Amino acid sequence: MSRDLPRSAAGALPLLDVHFQDPSAPQRLAAAIAEQFRTQAQPGRHFPVFFLVGATSSTGDSLGPFTGWFLKRKGFRGEHVGDLENPVHATNLRERLSEAWTRALRRERLPYIIAVDAAVGRPGRITLNRGPLTPGAAMGKVLPQVGHVHIMGGMANFPFMIWFADLDQTVGMAEVIADGLMAFWAAYESGELFRSPSAARTGLA
Repeated sequence: MSRDLPRSAAGALPLLDVHFQDPSAPQRLAAAIAEQFRTQAQPGRHFPVFFLVGATSSTGDSLGPFTGWFLKRKGFRGEHVGDLENPVHATNLRERLSEAWTRALRRERLPYIIAVDAAVGRPGRITLNRGPLTPGAAMGKVLPQVGHVHIMGGMANFPFMIWFADLDQTVGMAEVIADGLMAFWAAYESGELFRSPSAARTGLA
């Protein structure tokens, strides 16, 4: 679990900041991820792996596992690490990060890791941010950073309130994030991301 702020500690604005109830949220999330993915040097050498962080011991912290659960239910054919059955949490994060690399290398690509985690602050807001996620930061834990970009979903205003977060909000946000990831994956799988930026943006805007 991380701390979600309108700006990072370095002062950078999020690539996307949208409420999960906005009907355009999934497509906007997909478009923002696609735009950032295309900034990679030789993006065709990279394979997206969705890295879904969170424990199932509280409703708020289960955002990542629920996102993985929705991906499976929706027939996702790519690679993801973390769901309700096999969550990514503090004690197995390093091992699961190695798994993410292995999954990409099996596809003969380098991993482009898109991390997802619950956040303290700004309930209902989904942000896409440059650079790695710092899991456990809101709870004072020191864990490996992960991700080329990361998605945070605001669950509650204070860390202890994560335990009492509304399950409807958690599940709703997880499905929106899963739909955004699916739309991004569809553009990757179809090759749309590797066309001219203007043409690719047309399908994701």
